[in-house]
Amino acid sequence: MRRTIFLTVTLLLGLVMSRAVAQNAQTVHDHTVTTPDNVIDGSQHPELIPDADAYRLYFVAISEMPNPTDEQKARQIAHLKKIELQDSDLQSTIIALEEFRVQYTNLIAQYNESAEAAQKAGVKPDIDTFLLQRDALVQATHERVKSVLTPDGLTRLDAHVQREKRGMKVAVKEAQ
Repeated sequence: MRRTIFLTVTLLLGLVMSRAVAQNAQTVHDHTVTTPDNVIDGSQHPELIPDADAYRLYFVAISEMPNPTDEQKARQIAHLKKIELQDSDLQSTIIALEEFRVQYTNLIAQYNESAEAAQKAGVKPDIDTFLLQRDALVQATHERVKSVLTPDGLTRLDAHVQREKRGMKVAVKEAQ
């Protein structure tokens, strides 16, 4: 009898908690509109993916924040080993990517904060400025990587990113 009451109470408590969690869950908004008309599929047309977009996607995919876990380090090294960089180039790339990740994360946080404030004020968030800043950060990171890599390392990195385009899909801005 006690066991039945305990199980019933536990099940009811679980039901109440799951409903509370479901009500408090935030909705994730997808701000991109991707239709077949405005998406470049790199598996079909890698040459149409702009280099700036390819580097951004690559940098975001393989960069880590400072003090990564052993698992994060291993994942990053595994990706970078595909480029076959010399050890000095590998270390320089890891440092540049760490700087990128910190700045990129801060840029997104600043945009999210300003977008929330704009929405509360009933104003449209300024996505265009964010996109310009984001693209400038990617360009600056690419320039930084170019300045620290050996010519061979840079050639290998550039060729690798070009090959990676085959696995990318990029939404392009539609004409307005």
